Amino acid sequence: MLDNGDYRGAADGFATFTQTYPGGPLSPRAHYLRGEAFEALGEMTNAARAFLDAFSADQVGPTAPDALFKLGWSLGAIGQTQDACITLAEVGNRFPGHAAVADAQSAMANLGCR
Repeated sequence: MLDNGDYRGAADGFATFTQTYPGGPLSPRAHYLRGEAFEALGEMTNAARAFLDAFSADQVGPTAPDALFKLGWSLGAIGQTQDACITLAEVGNRFPGHAAVADAQSAMANLGCR
């Protein structure tokens, strides 16, 4: 559904999946993709919550760096600049060398983070 542009259906489907299989090995990825669907819908508050769920579900796994970046980016998009800056800085602290660090640094520059 996400690939076909049915973002509402994708968000709902990923929500159902994470409710059906809480704590499952695919849950962090499902939360992340739910965030992507909400982002595509322009629902940035819901996207931020989904990215937080993705990061909270697995803080060291393969989706963690991108989920933390997207959480920070989403917080900036909804006007929570201070929280966004703190979160985006954590990407580099926790995942040095990951591609998400460059994205986080760019977002921090755009937000005027110190």
